[in-house]
Amino acid sequence: MLPAFLTGKKEPPPARTAPPLAPDGSLPASERGMLIFVATLLGVGTLAVVVLLGLGGFTAPPAKATSSAVPVASPTPTPPEPSPAPSPTPSPTRSPVPPKPSPKRSPSPTSTFLGILTARDLSTFCSANHAGRVAQHSDRSWYCKSTTGHPSLPFSSTDICRWRYDDKAAWAVAGDIDDPTTWKCFT
Repeated sequence: MLPAFLTGKKEPPPARTAPPLAPDGSLPASERGMLIFVATLLGVGTLAVVVLLGLGGFTAPPAKATSSAVPVASPTPTPPEPSPAPSPTPSPTRSPVPPKPSPKRSPSPTSTFLGILTARDLSTFCSANHAGRVAQHSDRSWYCKSTTGHPSLPFSSTDICRWRYDDKAAWAVAGDIDDPTTWKCFT
């Protein structure tokens, strides 16, 4: 018998027999080993992708935050205007505690920009605190002008940011202390 490359005739390939199944229907040991190997590779690959995504592996590094606005410290609130002399039967009244002046802070590369305030935020702050309407003193500090039965309430741009975004760590950078639409909130 001559080889197939000389005669041009191909011999049929030998019949492959499937490995015999165990009587209980389980896979043979060689196939079980391969299945475990493939499952392990899939698990390790999935874990690697999750870790990579968790570390921000597929995103560009965050851009540095720059601000063209000059940080302005919120002015210290002035005490409320003097009240008339007490009546013969004085009743105890509670005066509002002025908020602590916020320290000068500028946005750092790790700070998060929350948003820009509007004049409506100031009005809503005063309404929510039942403290009248928004007003500004001649020294450029802001306050809620008292109405009947309510004392005046001084506030700073930082107070509005903390109230607006419900974040006690928030602070404001005021481009122009007289214009609330230039007040940017960060945390």
